[in-house]
Amino acid sequence: MPVTGAVGASGQPTGGSAAGSQRKATVLQSDAQVIARARRGEEAAFAELLARFRAPVFNLCLRMLKNRDDAEDVAQEVFVKVFGMLERYDDRYAFRSWIFKIAANQSIDFIRRNRVKLQSLDEPLSYGGEEIERQFPDEAPTPEETVETEEIGRLLSKITEELPPHYRSMIVLRHQEQLSYEEIAEVLELPLGTVKARIHRARAMMKDKLQRRRGGLGSVL
Repeated sequence: MPVTGAVGASGQPTGGSAAGSQRKATVLQSDAQVIARARRGEEAAFAELLARFRAPVFNLCLRMLKNRDDAEDVAQEVFVKVFGMLERYDDRYAFRSWIFKIAANQSIDFIRRNRVKLQSLDEPLSYGGEEIERQFPDEAPTPEETVETEEIGRLLSKITEELPPHYRSMIVLRHQEQLSYEEIAEVLELPLGTVKARIHRARAMMKDKLQRRRGGLGSVL
């Protein structure tokens, strides 16, 4: 089944949707009910699933890939794969966990395929042989007390980006998507002990990198 609307950089569809008023009728339905309708071939049900999960999937891909265009492409691939495999979904498990698993795996595959350092949103753009600093609107207040916190946040983002993909996915799912250890184990189909061990190892790697770059600031982890 084709994806009803493309996933834009903000997690919003870039194309029109045929759902219209039909989507309003399904908004109170559970995921299982919408999935059952999609399995019967109802186009409005596919549009409803896209509307419910496009933003979380895009955000997960963006946090893994650190590049909006790549995240948009991978998110689109995720929904194509999800809709094509819908008959194989086991409804004993949460649909959110299943789609997150596919999104995490697609992101990891993308990283491994490219074998290059993905560009961070904090890095400058290159144009005409010169580097141009990225400009983003600053909606937060800028008191001196927040400078160090912001610097640590940027460092943590860069350090997360440098982790091997299987460790990066753990940190993203745990600390950015706020999944429990049990949910991560379900998403990645790993034993709970393995999940806990990898997260512990990832945190240790991040703490070591942060301490080497910022002295004693490794205590923030």
